[in-house]
Amino acid sequence: MDLRELLPEHVAEVLNKWGITRLFPPQEEVAKRGLVTSGNFVLASPTASGKTLAAEMAMVNDLLKGGKAVYVVPLRAIASEKYNSFKGRYGSLGFSVRVSVGDYDSSEEPLGRHDLIITTYEKLDSILRHGPSWISALTTVVFDEIHFVHDAERGPTIEMTIAKLMDANPSVRRIALSATIGNLEEISSWLEAEPVAVGWRPVPLRVGAYAYGVGRILWSDGGDEKIHKATGIPEVDLALRTIASGGQAIVFYPTRRSAVAGASKIARAISSTLVRFDREAAQSLAESILKEEPQSRVIERLAEVVRRGAAFHHAGLSHGARVKIEEAFRRGILLAIAATPTLAAGVNLPARTVIIKSHKRYDRTKGRSAPISVMEFHQMAGRAGRPGFDEIGEAIVLASSRREAEELLTIYAADNLEPITSKLDDPSKFRTHLLSLIVLRSPVKPSDLADFVKKTLLYIERGEHAVSGLIPSSLDFLIREGFVESTSGGRLAATRFGVRTSQLYIDPVSAVMMARGLERMPSVGEGELEISVLHLIGLLPDMYRVAIRARESERIEEILEELEPLLPPEELPIEIAVNWFSAVKMAAVLRAWLNEAPEALIEETYGVEPGDLRSFTEVATWLSYAFSEIARLFGKVREARYLRQLSARMKVGVKPELLQLTAVPGVGRRRARALYEAGYRTLSDLASADPKRLQRIPGIGSKLAENIIREAKALLER
Repeated sequence: MDLRELLPEHVAEVLNKWGITRLFPPQEEVAKRGLVTSGNFVLASPTASGKTLAAEMAMVNDLLKGGKAVYVVPLRAIASEKYNSFKGRYGSLGFSVRVSVGDYDSSEEPLGRHDLIITTYEKLDSILRHGPSWISALTTVVFDEIHFVHDAERGPTIEMTIAKLMDANPSVRRIALSATIGNLEEISSWLEAEPVAVGWRPVPLRVGAYAYGVGRILWSDGGDEKIHKATGIPEVDLALRTIASGGQAIVFYPTRRSAVAGASKIARAISSTLVRFDREAAQSLAESILKEEPQSRVIERLAEVVRRGAAFHHAGLSHGARVKIEEAFRRGILLAIAATPTLAAGVNLPARTVIIKSHKRYDRTKGRSAPISVMEFHQMAGRAGRPGFDEIGEAIVLASSRREAEELLTIYAADNLEPITSKLDDPSKFRTHLLSLIVLRSPVKPSDLADFVKKTLLYIERGEHAVSGLIPSSLDFLIREGFVESTSGGRLAATRFGVRTSQLYIDPVSAVMMARGLERMPSVGEGELEISVLHLIGLLPDMYRVAIRARESERIEEILEELEPLLPPEELPIEIAVNWFSAVKMAAVLRAWLNEAPEALIEETYGVEPGDLRSFTEVATWLSYAFSEIARLFGKVREARYLRQLSARMKVGVKPELLQLTAVPGVGRRRARALYEAGYRTLSDLASADPKRLQRIPGIGSKLAENIIREAKALLER
């Protein structure tokens, strides 16, 4: 059907300009229902079925009429992918596109100048807490991957962010997208939107269970296929089956360790066959990874398997390494990826066959291994089938016996997805968002807070009884700890402490711990202050937790001897559940980073891989900054100055003397140390440097030397 028969002419013209001449069924359905020009809708359709473009048709319509849109995603990687996809297409139409992630202490008022903003749910939440003027000007918001509301850790933030945006701008058009919604009507009711469900896939999906005990795949359509046991390793044999027929495979493993080991097994299997692939390109990719990534054992192992046409993919890898692997897989340089389930929640990366090594994974909430949900299975299975390359996509889960295979097919082959349920009833999460709501509306009646909670999914799903106890207990805590106070007329108002805590985007319990820790900071010796502050950061509920290996216990004991805790165990808030020794290890890892230990040494000593180290230091950078702001709020000038410098050091991983040098673009921690040792100690030294002399320092060429000098001069002028 011609686009102009389905779409308004101005929208059809844009799609033609983008080279789109026909619509996929989900897009057609949205168009036929008149949802391009008006109305809220929730679209549930499989991965790669065209959900994004369905939302874009409505965005384009609104933007062409002078509107402003926000596209919200759960992960930074997806935000980057969407920005790269949108900026050229919308820029050609004259619209300004901006991506905004990170930096949670800003209203981002300048974003009001842009037409299309791509951001994460957490960033949007932080923006809403600062009350920027442009929120009221929004005409369209797209909530991508709405099923993340179901996530125990991040779901409450996503749910409250959506509710707060709906409250701040009731007229904004709401569009939600997901491949896995088991309770579409309920989600649509929450968003006051029209439910749209389309089961079409661009590449048909075939679900199977491999009973490796008998060497056969049982297919959901009744088929039965014998598998050649080339290696005797079930998932590797399945991967080889796909690779031999010219396809690519993604194997999902339950843990990082098993994914790394699996990649090695697949790589060896590829090497022992006559499978053809671009070995030169694979070798070049391996060399690029080794050259551009911080050296560590995990990077060396990655390069080893990449040379042989395989790779592993997990959160322990740096962002740069993951992007290289994803791009090489798309280009066909890599034949197989061994991944953890995080890949299923990230960027779009299809393969002909998706193999699920185990249908069980450790569940922290249960404290044991448990079957994965149907929703999670379909998130992984959604990667099966490359449009334009594969006639059919395959998702195969491993089973030990024929009986188990039959049972797994009964569970996972059907579309009986679990409902997306609210996780907002977690008191530790609820109090954080209740404070932000009070800050936004201060002064506010308690009854108004109760009315707001009725706009949440929690209320839609479970009614009054589910939320009746949440507000009083959270208010008791917020009033007791000085975040909120009662005013005349029975209203509630946020204190300066409450306002700043909300703006800093930290858990109120973290703010309480920081405030208490400030009292003890002056009494801690200068030599012990750094490790003591880092230990407190490791204790905060906003900080990651790290596991302690048996061989590290002696090292932890040594650190404990030099530690002067800013918060002794008996003074920790009762609302926090924390492993004291885990915080000690985190302090040790962060101290190693601040003292310029190489990433490889940190990995070898503490088992912290580059991707994790980056995550740890990013959060610690933010918490150090927040700590400095809490200190400033309470008039602790000296402590605030120390913590602000600690935050600056944490960002780049250097000792204090290198901070001036690392302020220069292109000068990282290793290059800054080399410059310092060569006699360049300040910005003035760099600004007046002889380019030829700078070039003698390893890693600095003629172009970089000129850039360093130019940037140093610019910084001095500013």
